[in-house]
Amino acid sequence: MDNNAVVNELSKSMGRDAKDIAALLDGITAIMREKLSAMDSIAIPGFGTFEPIKEDERIQNDLSTGKRLLLPPEITVQFKSSALLRRKISDL
Repeated sequence: MDNNAVVNELSKSMGRDAKDIAALLDGITAIMREKLSAMDSIAIPGFGTFEPIKEDERIQNDLSTGKRLLLPPEITVQFKSSALLRRKISDL
């Protein structure tokens, strides 16, 4: 499901204008980007938790050239689903 499909589904289910829903989703994603980049976890009750994980810089060998590369540190996001969501999915 892409962004337009999500906006249309939410618009129909909430009886709101699609532009309002798109603006709301843009605001939510901006806040999530800001908080996750600041290493704050985001918990959504009944859905799950988004947790940022910082990976340190590391040295890796380039298989094609054989040279050693220094990879910079990066932040990845891990999602842990809630027990309620896992139960609903397993009941399908």
